[in-house]
Amino acid sequence: MRRRERDEDETMAEAEEKQEEQQSKKKSGLMTLVKAVGVVSVLVVIQIAAASVFLPGAAETTETAELIATADAERDNEAEEVVEDEQGASISDEMVEVELGSYHVLTYDPVTGSSLNVDFDLFATVLKDEDSEFYELYTANQQRVREQVLITVRGMEVTDFTDAGLGLIKRKILEKTNRALGKPLLHEAIFSKFSFIER
Repeated sequence: MRRRERDEDETMAEAEEKQEEQQSKKKSGLMTLVKAVGVVSVLVVIQIAAASVFLPGAAETTETAELIATADAERDNEAEEVVEDEQGASISDEMVEVELGSYHVLTYDPVTGSSLNVDFDLFATVLKDEDSEFYELYTANQQRVREQVLITVRGMEVTDFTDAGLGLIKRKILEKTNRALGKPLLHEAIFSKFSFIER
């Protein structure tokens, strides 16, 4: 019986030792993790402090931005002067406006049940040298040009008419009218008295 008690005591003692070993391992693992996090935190703080020492202040940043903006403006002005000097005259002096007619376009959208009423006078720019060639081609293809303008305007969305510069409409009209003329003589589309009403 004493032997049995002794064996049980030894077994319990061994179990307690194993348990203590496991707890000490857990504590040492946790301490290692805490130490690692602490070291990384200190390194990050040191890097932030070093970076803030070398970053410019608000006044220096503003001054640098002003210098860059001034230099860019001067460079752009010099480039414009060189272009005008090389050409002898600006491009606008080489262009003339031509009239492509007055238009009244009425479209109906069966999906929404709304109609759109668009009125405008259409002009375009042509190089002075190509003015007479344009009038010959325009006279021969006037109905085709008119038809292309009407098709283009009817194919536009309402949101295209709300664009302040009407950029998409102008580009499409330019493309279609030049195709109808058979030669890219028109360089810019210009609207006059442009209005649209959605009902």
